Amino acid sequence: MILLTIVGTIALWLLVSRFVAAKTREALRYALARDALFHAPIIVGLLFLLLPRYDFRFPISWPFQPKFVVLAIVTLLGVRLFHFVPHGRITANLSARIRQLKNTVSAEALPYLLLAMIIGLGFAFRYHDFGVMSFDHDEYGEVQKSKGIWELGFPFNRVAGRIRPATTYELVPYPMAVTSRLFGESEWSIRLPAVIMGTLCIGIIALMGRRLFNWRTGLIAAFIYACLPMNIRWAQNAFHPQQCQFMAMLTFWFFYEGIRVRPFHHKYLTAASVTFCTGYLSWEGSAFILPALFLALLVVRWGEWWWLKEFHLYRCVFFMAALVIAQFSWRTLVSSPYLQIGAGVNDLAGPSLFFLKYGWQPRFYIDHLLFAENHVFFTLMTVAGIPFCWRQPAFRYVVTLIGALLFCHTNLIAALSTRYCIYYQPLLILSGVAAIVMLYDRLLLFAEREGNSKVALGFAHIAGVAMLFLLFVQSNEWLMKLYSLSSPNATPALMTRLNTYRYDHRGAAEYVRSHLQPGDVIIAGIPHVFEHYAGIRGNYFLDTILMKKIIYNSKFAEPRFMDRFRGYAAIRSLKELREAISRGRRTWLVFVPYGGFGHLSSPEARVYLNEHAKVVFESYRGKVLLIGGENQSVNLSADYNAK
Repeated sequence: MILLTIVGTIALWLLVSRFVAAKTREALRYALARDALFHAPIIVGLLFLLLPRYDFRFPISWPFQPKFVVLAIVTLLGVRLFHFVPHGRITANLSARIRQLKNTVSAEALPYLLLAMIIGLGFAFRYHDFGVMSFDHDEYGEVQKSKGIWELGFPFNRVAGRIRPATTYELVPYPMAVTSRLFGESEWSIRLPAVIMGTLCIGIIALMGRRLFNWRTGLIAAFIYACLPMNIRWAQNAFHPQQCQFMAMLTFWFFYEGIRVRPFHHKYLTAASVTFCTGYLSWEGSAFILPALFLALLVVRWGEWWWLKEFHLYRCVFFMAALVIAQFSWRTLVSSPYLQIGAGVNDLAGPSLFFLKYGWQPRFYIDHLLFAENHVFFTLMTVAGIPFCWRQPAFRYVVTLIGALLFCHTNLIAALSTRYCIYYQPLLILSGVAAIVMLYDRLLLFAEREGNSKVALGFAHIAGVAMLFLLFVQSNEWLMKLYSLSSPNATPALMTRLNTYRYDHRGAAEYVRSHLQPGDVIIAGIPHVFEHYAGIRGNYFLDTILMKKIIYNSKFAEPRFMDRFRGYAAIRSLKELREAISRGRRTWLVFVPYGGFGHLSSPEARVYLNEHAKVVFESYRGKVLLIGGENQSVNLSADYNAK
C-alpha cells in the first residue's frame, strides 16, 4: 500500500507538471520544481497530523480517520491550482522594500535583542519554583562538602570525627559555598548557581550556533533549549550535570574556534583546556571529551596533517592529561585509609572494558538520549541531514562529538544513567536544528534556481517554517504531551518532565520530628538529608544486602560499619535489625526514596518489616514506617506533605 502510494504520487507529479508546462508554455523543469515544492508543506502537515497518535490524550487511531485521508488527497490535488496563479519573479521593488525593512531595525542589534528575550524567557522557566522541592541525597551531599570550604578552604565531609576530602565533583560545592554565604543556606540559595549556569547555557548555545553555522541556527537552538523540560529541570538541581554541561559546551565551542583556522588559534585552545579541566573536576566522566575532541579534529581536518606540528596543542594535551592523572591519584590516596565494603559510583575511577561485562546495554543511550520523547525529531533530522550537510565542517564536528561520546559512555564506563549524557545533550539540539535550517536554505535555493517565482518561494518558506515549528512542538510538553513518542525501552526519568516532584525528604523528616518520643530509635535511609530537615540525629542506617558503600569504624564502643555520610551505625542483617529495634520503645524507619526499601533490604528483612511495621506517613516517593508503641492510624495530613 505504501509503495503504491509513492508510485502514484510520483506519477501524478510527472503528469501534472507536463500538462502545466504545455498549458503555460514554460520550461518543464520549472513546472517540475514548483510542483515538487508543493509537496513539502503537505508532507510536514501529515507529520503534524501524526503527532496526536503519540499524545496520551488522543486515541491511537485518531490520525487515521477516513476524513483525514480524504483531506490529504483533496489537498494534494487542489494545491496544483497554484500552478495557474500568476507567479511573477521577485521584483526589484520587493527587494528594495526588504532592504528598507532591514534598515528599520539594525541588522547587527536584532539577533542580540532576540537572544536577550530568549534568555529572559529561559530564566523565567528555570527560576519558577526552583526552591520548592526538598533536596535529594546527591544535592545535599554536595551541600555538606561546601560547608568545609569556609572552614578549611576545600570541600570535605566530616564523618565520625574524621575529615574526608571530596574525591569527586570537587568544584561543584564552590558556587554553593558562595551563594549560601551570601543568602543563607536554603534550597533557593544552593540551587541558584545551577539556575544561573542553566540560563547562561542558553546564550552559549546561541553564540556557538552562530559561530558554527549562522544566527538562525543559534537562536532557534537556544529557544528550543530554553523551553525543553529536561534542561529546565536540571537547571533547578544543584548536582553536577548543569555545571558540567555549562563547562562542556564552552569546551566544545572554544575548541572549534581554535581549530577552524590555520594555524590554530592558541588562545581558544588554552581556553578550551581550562574549561575542560573545570568540567572534569565537576564530573570525572566528562574525561571522554578528550578522545571525542581528538576524533572531531581528525574529521574536521580530514586529510590534513600540518597540525601535528602545532606545539601549543601538545602543551594543552599535557596540561589536561596531568590534571586527569593527578585527580585519579588523589582519589586513590584519599580512599586508602578506609576499610570499605559495598559498591558505589565512586568506584568507577576510570574507563573500563564495560562492553565485555554482563551488565553492558548497547542501546541504553540510544533509547534514553537519541530516542527519548523530546529528542526523537532531533535525532531523525540529524541522521537525515548527514548526506547533504556533511560537507559543512561545523556539522561534521558536532555529529562526530555526539557519536564519539555516545560510544565512549556506552562501552567504556561501567555505569549507565540518563544524567551522564546531559553534558553533551545540547549538541543533539544544535545538530537537529542545523540540519533543518540547511534543508530550509536548500528549498529556497531550489525555488530560486528553478524560476524564482513568488509561489515557489512561498511554498518553500511555508515548508521550512513548518519544519522548525514541528521540531519545537515535539521538543516540549507546552502544546502536546508526546510521551509515547520515545523508544519503548526508554523509561522516563523524574528529570524528563515538568511538574513532577522527586522525593519528599522534608515532609518525612518533619513528621518524624513532630511525633518523636523519648526512647525512640530512628533508622534513616538517607541519613544526611534526614538530619538536615529533622534537625535531630538518627541512630542507624539500614543496608542488609550491602548495596551501598559502608565504612568500618573502630571508634565505636563495639567496632562496626557505618554509613559514609553521617557515620550512623550500619545494620547489615536481620539479626542486627532486630537488635536495633529492641533498644528502643518504638522504631521509626524513614525510606525516602521508598525504592530504597527494596534495594537496601534483604528478602528476610522485608518480610520482617512487612509483618511488624506500619506505614504512618506517605508522600512523594517516601514512606515512614513505625514499629512498636500504640497502634496508630495512617496520618497523611497535608501539614506534613511536600510544601
